[in-house]
Amino acid sequence: MTAEGAVPYFIQREGKMDPEAKKKVLRAFTYGLYVVGCRHYNDVNAFTANWLTQVSFDPPLIAVSVQKDGHSIDLIRASGVFTVAILPSGSRELAGLLGKPWKRVPDKVFQVEHFYAGNGCPVPAITLGYIECKVLSETDAGDSVVFIAEVVNAHWLRDGQPLTMAETGFRHAG
Repeated sequence: MTAEGAVPYFIQREGKMDPEAKKKVLRAFTYGLYVVGCRHYNDVNAFTANWLTQVSFDPPLIAVSVQKDGHSIDLIRASGVFTVAILPSGSRELAGLLGKPWKRVPDKVFQVEHFYAGNGCPVPAITLGYIECKVLSETDAGDSVVFIAEVVNAHWLRDGQPLTMAETGFRHAG
């Protein structure tokens, strides 16, 4: 019940959402740009992701959104582990290469100087730092799956400014 003249807390708008407004608002969210590395036996891949966030400090947990139609989702599910690397500012070309679909560029990770973390997953050599993660759960999220993972190890390699979506001008990564 509302007082006379008061605006209700929630007003259901009728009609469809304006697709251009939706794009503008969602693209205005600020994002970092990361490389997620994954591996199951000899099948190795890495992809550029921006839908990633820390969700807990103790224990250290992150959430990462992975496209359902990509090659990496099966590797992550099969192995239960992945890495997340922080790219330095100025590495747009690398982010673009790793952002290409595995179906078009299945050897993309091998076109990049990299090393393997303790969990066996690839990490680009130019990374500022990276984390090794163990999957705890997954949740369906439209065209993607959100993995909740525990950070089991962290490594800081060099100082620098991280690459961001705003710097690259990309519209989507992940």
